[in-house]
Amino acid sequence: MPGPYVLLYDRDCGICSALSRWIHRVDLRRRIRFESIQSGRALLTGIPEERMLDAWHIVTPDGRVTTGGDAVPTLVGAFPIGAGLGRLLAGSSGLMRQVHRLYAFLTRFRDRLVCRLDAAPPSAGSSL
Repeated sequence: MPGPYVLLYDRDCGICSALSRWIHRVDLRRRIRFESIQSGRALLTGIPEERMLDAWHIVTPDGRVTTGGDAVPTLVGAFPIGAGLGRLLAGSSGLMRQVHRLYAFLTRFRDRLVCRLDAAPPSAGSSL
């Protein structure tokens, strides 16, 4: 079985933390490990320090990093039944345009969409 995917998110972003908790709940096979960008910077080689907190990042088991909206097909592909959908998304410029629009919307309002009081991210050993 391949190693885990790693989802890196801004622990200070309410929507990032909420989405991470939701993804953790639906990841029944625990193929995704969650780390804050703040503690997992070493995994983000090649991404400028000043850009790391601009988006979430997915690191594949083989070390490939995708960022922001481009990470959505990688994330979908991490789920056993999502591999085909992930490839479909990545291969469709029209679908990816929509993914990028939604991602841009969420990041534009990320501080206002989710209450930060319950923004505790999933921990590596949690059983949410």
